[in-house]
Amino acid sequence: MPEEKPKNIIIKKGSMELRINRQELLEICETHDGVVFNMKNGLQLQYTNQFMPQTMKEILRNTGNHFTEHKIIFDLDNERQPALIDAT
Repeated sequence: MPEEKPKNIIIKKGSMELRINRQELLEICETHDGVVFNMKNGLQLQYTNQFMPQTMKEILRNTGNHFTEHKIIFDLDNERQPALIDAT
């Protein structure tokens, strides 16, 4: 039986790429000027962009909070498709 690879989330911004085990992400919350990625052990990653559209915040929050068993790529530079579910 093949061993299952751990699911990761990837948060991309510019040339940076942050990889985190999917189980570490507790929730994504909207703020008035961006979003906050809340992780286990009290770690928070806050992304601030005062011009971030409300729809982008909602897509990030809904994808992160509802697709808990999938590998997700969050691209903070892509307003049209900020979250992708990777089927591999």
